[in-house]
Formats: sequence, C-alpha cells, structure tokens
Amino acid sequence: MITLENELLLQFEAIGLFETYEQWIHPTRTIDTYELIFAKSGELKLYEGERRYTVHPGEYLLLNPGVEHGGFEENCGHTSFYWLHFSTNDIGAWHLAKTGINFPNTERTMRELMHLFQKHRPLAELTLAKFLLESGTFGEYQSKLAHELQEYLRLHAKMPLHVQDVARHFGYSRDHLSRVYKKEYGCDLKTGIVHQRLSYVQSLLLNTDYTLKEIAQMCGFEDENLLAKFFKYHEKITPSMYRNRYFHIHMNDH
Repeated sequence: MITLENELLLQFEAIGLFETYEQWIHPTRTIDTYELIFAKSGELKLYEGERRYTVHPGEYLLLNPGVEHGGFEENCGHTSFYWLHFSTNDIGAWHLAKTGINFPNTERTMRELMHLFQKHRPLAELTLAKFLLESGTFGEYQSKLAHELQEYLRLHAKMPLHVQDVARHFGYSRDHLSRVYKKEYGCDLKTGIVHQRLSYVQSLLLNTDYTLKEIAQMCGFEDENLLAKFFKYHEKITPSMYRNRYFHIHMNDH
C-alpha cells in the first residue's frame, strides 16, 4: 500500500488478462475491492446491483466493492479483457467515471503492471497511481461526435489514416473535428490517430507471434523498416525491443 498527499491510500490487489474463444458468461460474485475492466474484444454483458452495462471493445467499466456483479447474457466468439483490482480509502479522489473510453496507453500500461506486480510490488503501485491519476482527467465521454471519432480511429487503426480522410468521412472541417476531439481527449486529432495506430501495433506485438514484416503488411506499411522507424520515433524504442520487454508476461483467468 502507498500513501499519496491528503492521506489518499492505494493498494494494488491483482491484475490479469482474460481471453476465450468459447461461449462465456461472467460469474456472479461480490468482491471487497474496486475492479476496472478494460474490454479488448467482444461485448461484455455485465450487471452490477440493479444496473446493466454493455462494455464494448475500447471501453472500460468500474465496479464497486460490496456490490454483486456478474454476466446477464452469454458472450459468443472472441472475448478478451484486462481486469484490475485495487483498494483505496477515497475513490472520488481519483475522478474515475463509471464507464468510458479506455485511457491512452491502456494496453501498454496493463502489460507493464502485470510484469511489475510479479517483480516489484512497490513500483507497480506507483505506476498504478500514476495511471489512475492521469486517467481521471479524461472521465466519461460527453460528446457523441468525439466518441464516434474515437471509435472510427480505433476501427481503422490498422490502415494509414489522415485527418483529411476523417474529415471527409464525417463531413466536417478538419479544424472543427480536431477541436472536438481535443476538448474530449486532450490532444488533437492527428495525435489521436497516431495513438490508436500505435496501440494496434503494440497489441499485435504483445499478443501474436507475427513477424515484423507481417505486422508491417497488416498495418499498411511498405516494409518493416518503415514500421520500425514509425514505432521508434513515437515510442523511443524499437518494435523488437518492445516485444522482448513484455513477451514473457502471461495471461491469467479472471
């Protein structure tokens, strides 16, 4: 457990990555910690108390301690999500919305936390605190257009995309869309495109055995050298180094 200013406490309890290709429904349970669920694939049909939630890929849900939750409908096909349990003495201090769009760099941070949780618990809690504090500034999305923009970027992350392409699709000027996006997510639309593209490449590096050449082809790069140049420019590390750093982190059931 770590203590931040104003006697705010945080304890990192557990973390994992759940993944299945079979029919599955979340078990019914009541836990004594907060839980963040970050959906990667498949729609998660979950209830908490009297409320029902459908968590789509690219979205998260915050579950409260002491309240029964579980699935209200089976998931079919590929279901994948990160789950993270933590305790705190003041959940309001983190400014986390109940539901919303996954925070920037969620995939990378979850992998890092899974690694640190096994190797260096104090550093894991500091990393989690930083992640939650930064995430709390985003909150629940208020703009329907901003949400649609983010979803469009996520769905088209595997192809070269330009701001003008997005503007043409939505029928607005590029400046207007960039202002809408920045108001909601804190960065301009061009940066958002890069973030989503990086996130997609990172996911392939971490969760598949595809070669860099294959990933480059899948993501619309002419060759693996251009992919490596793009990745290193934004991440300050090569794709191979990134993969090797987190390759041995295992998946565990929820």
